[in-house]
Amino acid sequence: MRMTGRRCLLALAIFFTGGLAAAQSPQTPAPPPAPPPSGAISGVVIDGAGGQPLSDIIVQIAGGPLPQDYRTRQVTDARGRFAFVNLPDGPSYRITAFKFGHLDGGYGRDTGPSDSLRNISIVNGAWVPNLKVPIWRPSTVSGSVRDENGDPVVGVFVRALLRVQIAGREELVVGPMTVTDDRGSYRLSRLTTGRYIVQVPSVQVSVPGGTRIPESPSSDAYGAVDVDDATRLVIGRYPLPPPRRDGRAMTYPTAFHPVGSSVAEAIPVDIKFGEDRSGIDIALTPVPAVRVSGVVDAPPEVFGGLTLRLLPAGLENLGLGAEAATALVAADGSFSFVNVPSGTYVLDAPRRFNEFTFSAGSLSGGSSVGFGSSRTLPNPPPSGSWSRSGTAIDDLPGVSLTSSDFRNGEAPNYSGRTTVTVGSGNVSGISIKLSPLGTVRGRFVMEADPAKPGAKQPTGPFVTLDPASGQPRLGTPGSRPNAATPGEFEVPSVVPGEYWVRVLAGDWIVKSVTWQGRDYTQTPINTTDDPTGVVVTLTNAVAALSGTVRMPDGSTPDTALVVVFPAAAALRVNTGFTPTRLRSAVTQSSGAFLFNNLPAGDYFVAAIDRARQRSWRDPAYLAELERQASRITLSWGQAATQSLTMVGR
Repeated sequence: MRMTGRRCLLALAIFFTGGLAAAQSPQTPAPPPAPPPSGAISGVVIDGAGGQPLSDIIVQIAGGPLPQDYRTRQVTDARGRFAFVNLPDGPSYRITAFKFGHLDGGYGRDTGPSDSLRNISIVNGAWVPNLKVPIWRPSTVSGSVRDENGDPVVGVFVRALLRVQIAGREELVVGPMTVTDDRGSYRLSRLTTGRYIVQVPSVQVSVPGGTRIPESPSSDAYGAVDVDDATRLVIGRYPLPPPRRDGRAMTYPTAFHPVGSSVAEAIPVDIKFGEDRSGIDIALTPVPAVRVSGVVDAPPEVFGGLTLRLLPAGLENLGLGAEAATALVAADGSFSFVNVPSGTYVLDAPRRFNEFTFSAGSLSGGSSVGFGSSRTLPNPPPSGSWSRSGTAIDDLPGVSLTSSDFRNGEAPNYSGRTTVTVGSGNVSGISIKLSPLGTVRGRFVMEADPAKPGAKQPTGPFVTLDPASGQPRLGTPGSRPNAATPGEFEVPSVVPGEYWVRVLAGDWIVKSVTWQGRDYTQTPINTTDDPTGVVVTLTNAVAALSGTVRMPDGSTPDTALVVVFPAAAALRVNTGFTPTRLRSAVTQSSGAFLFNNLPAGDYFVAAIDRARQRSWRDPAYLAELERQASRITLSWGQAATQSLTMVGR
């Protein structure tokens, strides 16, 4: 194709003009490519109990800005070593470890698999070496259950109760459970370190005559026998009553290892990780039994589906399985417990069941450990779908307050308790009065920190009532939204008792609580009279405490637990589940620690062995610890620092 002269001249002009422009506008050099990530994390996986390195453990890294194609898992070598390399900078890497049949481990789980993982920070491509990552082998307890003749007792429940310190007192916490086999043998697996009581629950479940009992084996209730025209006894996996003796009804009471029907008679079993304890046998001994009957004093609409519980002394704070007997209330308010041994009992008419439960975490290749992992006790009739919820207990890894609403929220909010003494003869004419659950009402006052101008106030702070005594039956009732009256709160369904007022409000904390001119900031408030007009003052002028921990020789500890507790000994008891003035923090790898959102006040602070995490709030221990602790006074809005030397090992 020929180009005309005019077109040729135009093309040449464009060519030379473009070239000239290019010559006059040099290109900006491209930035050098970013260096590849160079951070690294390395360490060794060890047995949490013995400390020896473990090979063939799966180690996983998570968190941080990991590349999408990063290989996040590897297996430890013959010396238990692992290394993750070419990591980008980031503040929140986490290392976990797994092996079939072991409880999940990880960096930060220094005392047990329920401990929180610790973040690992990489800055400027640094190498974080020599991490120790524990993994834990669970323990087992085994034995047999036999009757008074030495014969095996088949198909009955056996469970472990763990002793822990809660609110300054020792409480029983429900752990794993199993069922005896055809030889009367049992094996409780997936246990963690602790002091356990091994129990065979024996609950005599009675219902009004004519009540239908589910026959599904999954319900653990196989049917019922008519005691008389008015009462039926439910048959299930609790020990069957033995034959009558000398014309008297007999029963097997709750039994504990090695023998006896009360907690006081039980011999605790101390367990460490990886132990296999055998020979933890339990003997069932029959005793004479009587009938306990009476009426419920409450509006008739309360009776529908209401189950009463007869709780032996020492088991008043436990849920299902703690009872000597239960009774479903009849339509006219009458009730009858059968096969009741002599003793002193609490007769309980709950709105819901609350108890402490324990879970050690996940078992690699298995299921969650603890309450509900393999078996749960049967719901008392009328059986149905219950709603269950759990709330973690502060500073007690794996321990939760479990609440079971066995009436599915449909019944009026009434409850009651009374004491019953049972002798050698039938007890009748008992009356238990039920009272409506209360309501606490109040309002918020906001005091902003002048040093934080423009700070946003919390919207809709959530109020919970924390039972000062730590009794699980009181629960932790919480406020409900009240959009119609901003700045006010209302907490319904409160069992009468003494409670601390806790508020969840982000960076704001409770500065004071007053009612009718009295200060309840450092005193629990009694809800018996349905307090109205409670004033809760919130502030964001919170105190903070930071510092570092060193060993006596000046070195940095692998890990330490820094604890803060009130200087006043009276504030170390009746603290509730989530005390704001008893706090702990695990040190970072540098030995640093930090407490945010502390109330102003006089404190002791000390660095102790992390193995004390579940027991450091014991008032007797704190009385000893204060001799070695540092005393500090914090003001509202103050940021204080404190250097500590490890003590109390």
